[in-house]
Amino acid sequence: MTQVLRLQDYLEVCSLADMTALRMPVTTASRKGVSKLAAEAEHHRVVLTSHGRPVAVVDSAERLDEDLRRVREATRSVVETAADMALGRTNRFSLEEVCAKLNIDPARVRERAAAKRM
Repeated sequence: MTQVLRLQDYLEVCSLADMTALRMPVTTASRKGVSKLAAEAEHHRVVLTSHGRPVAVVDSAERLDEDLRRVREATRSVVETAADMALGRTNRFSLEEVCAKLNIDPARVRERAAAKRM
């Protein structure tokens, strides 16, 4: 069965700043040990911190594979779109049309764009 992914799914592959994960100081992780840290990572990402700043991430192989698959799929989509643009085979759509096709809230897109301008 082929799974159809939406752009919104690609956007969910996020940076550490946006990531919902268990944050744990490196010293605590060291006391727990590798096996307990690996067991934690089976359930959710573990962001190791030093002085409150992220320094490493421990994650399950399954989640990592899924994230990489999504990034590869998004990359293919971008390359295909760029090729179509280079050949002049693109249509222009309004933000509302694109958001409707991708099931994304246009207000959320505008909010993110406004935040990036600052």
